[in-house]
Amino acid sequence: MATERLEPGDLELVRAAGQGDHGAFHTLVDRHAQNMFRLALSLTPSRADAEDLCQETFAGAFAGLKRFNGQSSVRTWLTSILMRQAAKAWHQSRHTRKTVSLQGAGEGLVSDGAAGTASGSNWGGSGPIVPPEQAAVDRKIDLDHLLGRLDPPFREILLLREMQQMSYEEIATSLGIPRGTVESRLHRARAELKRHLKDYVD
Repeated sequence: MATERLEPGDLELVRAAGQGDHGAFHTLVDRHAQNMFRLALSLTPSRADAEDLCQETFAGAFAGLKRFNGQSSVRTWLTSILMRQAAKAWHQSRHTRKTVSLQGAGEGLVSDGAAGTASGSNWGGSGPIVPPEQAAVDRKIDLDHLLGRLDPPFREILLLREMQQMSYEEIATSLGIPRGTVESRLHRARAELKRHLKDYVD
């Protein structure tokens, strides 16, 4: 009876790629490209910039294969590289920062009460009632706009926690900050988002 062949794990692929196995590295890229691109889209002003950010991320990963010690997951390692590259772009660019796309995760960023207030079909309190489909689009655009008003450190930590569903430890590793800083920054980020949301609704 033939034995089922198991897919190699991320760590096994990194080690093989570090020894010159380019096929292993391509497998690693294929495995994580979609997740990294989704995050990059939320941190850049255009799809082309997101593609560039992903290319820089995987180029940095390839250059650092032999330095990866396996103390964090490969996903966390790649995320940390991507966030460093994005930070460089933030400092170098004078363009208006791109608002993030929540892709359905926006409700997790605010409390139930705030979300309930924002989820009405008419944010302004007066005027014509719009169809539910249009209201959903408007809510997404409005949340995009509100997130775009947050400072990059607050925005990125919300993205990693709410969109990437990363643990506090993974976020701390990715950003190179203590867990306590992650917790306090996330608390402040949520408070800032709620404040902007309240101002908008009012």
